[in-house]
Amino acid sequence: NFIDLANSGFYNGLHFHRVISGFMNQFGCPHSKDPKSPRAGTGGPADGSFKNLATGETETRSNGGNIQDENISKDSNKPGTLSMANTGRPNSGGSQFFINVADNAF
Repeated sequence: NFIDLANSGFYNGLHFHRVISGFMNQFGCPHSKDPKSPRAGTGGPADGSFKNLATGETETRSNGGNIQDENISKDSNKPGTLSMANTGRPNSGGSQFFINVADNAF
């Protein structure tokens, strides 16, 4: 999903819309092309499909560009790790992700 969106140019021109010092930096909302947009942080990609590079199967984006959870383990939230952002509900991530800037163990 991430690689497909990056290759398609989806992330071009976007800004980090949520930066919390000592916690994380969030990116990937299409509304953040305007860094002052009040909608920044609320958007995702269009519904559609992409090829899963690990399995070769076609995956779908639906219900507002959301995908099935790809990795539900809690391996690490060390500084520099990348994680899919979601609403807190299963299968609610789409294009937004965050970079941990601290050890955010939960």
